[in-house]
Amino acid sequence: MKTILITIAAAMSLSAVAVHAEPTQMSPYATDASFGAEGYTSTDGEVLYQTLCAGCHMPDGSGAVGAGKYPALKGNANLEYSAYPITLIVNGQAAMPAFGTFLNDEQVVALTTYLQTDLGNDFEPDATAEAVANARPATPEDTTKAEHE
Repeated sequence: MKTILITIAAAMSLSAVAVHAEPTQMSPYATDASFGAEGYTSTDGEVLYQTLCAGCHMPDGSGAVGAGKYPALKGNANLEYSAYPITLIVNGQAAMPAFGTFLNDEQVVALTTYLQTDLGNDFEPDATAEAVANARPATPEDTTKAEHE
């Protein structure tokens, strides 16, 4: 009995070492320089897409079906006007997480512009920082400030 326990313990130790020895796989778009003290700092639309969106919507924007349904962004008519992607990026919807607390206005504009002009889309980019700011939910501080004006 003692021999079996030692063998199991040894095997568990070796598997733990093997797991920790594997190199971390990272998107070639995400570099150490993309992550700073201020958080995620990239303002390149393609880098933002490949780092944050491609895992679900696929690198080419073709979408996927598996544990969930991830709509294609390639050739997606809903991306013609920026209000739709801005609202989804900032606030999320269903399984789509909200990135509004993670991305600043400039980053959301860059990502939206990329979605409108790449991935097989040829829409006129119309995203603005003002539109992104307007899509963000009001904070208690905003409400208090508006009441005093």
